[in-house]
Amino acid sequence: MFLIAVGFVSCQKAEVTKPQKVDITDVVFASGHVISDHEYQVTANTEGYLVNSFVEEGAKVKSGMPLFHLANGVQSEQLSNAQVNYNDALAKMDVNSPERKQLELQIEQANQQLAQDRRNYERYKKLFESKAVSQVEFEKAELQYENGKRNVEIQQKSLDDLMAGLELNLKNAETQLVIQRENNNDYFLSSSIDGEVLSIFKEQGELVRRGEAVAIIGGGDRLVKLFVSEEDIHEVKPGQEVVLSLNTDKERNYEGKVTRIMPSFDELEQSFVIEAAFVDAPAVIYHNTQLQANIIIGQFLNAWVIPPQYLLEGDSVLTSANNLKFVEVGLRNENWVQIMNGLDESETLKVPKAL
Repeated sequence: MFLIAVGFVSCQKAEVTKPQKVDITDVVFASGHVISDHEYQVTANTEGYLVNSFVEEGAKVKSGMPLFHLANGVQSEQLSNAQVNYNDALAKMDVNSPERKQLELQIEQANQQLAQDRRNYERYKKLFESKAVSQVEFEKAELQYENGKRNVEIQQKSLDDLMAGLELNLKNAETQLVIQRENNNDYFLSSSIDGEVLSIFKEQGELVRRGEAVAIIGGGDRLVKLFVSEEDIHEVKPGQEVVLSLNTDKERNYEGKVTRIMPSFDELEQSFVIEAAFVDAPAVIYHNTQLQANIIIGQFLNAWVIPPQYLLEGDSVLTSANNLKFVEVGLRNENWVQIMNGLDESETLKVPKAL
């Protein structure tokens, strides 16, 4: 925590002094850097070599836009085989496929034979009823007709079984092709948001392992990520004003507001993390710019202060008339002490060593 006093002038060698009015700003110091509101790492869902980068750092991207292409020889072969199997299964389902045409021809021939057997059966039936042929000859024609009907049924069943098998084979081949295409999609890394390519970690030809980050994409407004010490975090509240000094623009300060306080201590940074938004942002803000910040936790206008050497132990002061007066003390630093109560502007104080 730091205290900033405006308009206070004192001489440390003076033997006497009077309370003076100053404007006091009570702040918590924090360091940090610039981040994006929506920021995420583009990670690989599979392992492969980076064969194409469709973007460069600083490029603007849209959600769904391809960013990188990974390649894996095994996956390419699996996708190719799945496509071949699907094409083959689709061709066998075609009306002109050899297997299908052969069975359809056999059914046509069986139906032709059945029609001939039926006519022969009907003729022999009339002849038998007129006693022109024997029962044996009639039964022979009848048997041939029944066999013809069964043959048509068998041929039709064969075609139905063939088509069912081909349809199942096509569905399986299609399923495998979809799976391999989905697996292949894992080799194309796309943006999940509208934003900007902030960093790229891999170069063309490098191996990318499953779960490894390839790039960082940022979207939305620029924010400030600040690190606050454990002893000061209890002073920080959302909505507090923040004075920001960017390392890339040290000529001026920028105003911000505390927007978020992370609930957990950051072990890596050994600090608590807060976020702040720019109120008056620079025209150009570079991602990850390092900065310092003063979080304003309190302001006192026209506060009464005295030099710290005039304050005795137990929060008392010595007047020029050698009277000991107890005072209520507020903020303090190495240059001054805020007097909340117990003195007025007319009183002259002595340093204790002058006694």
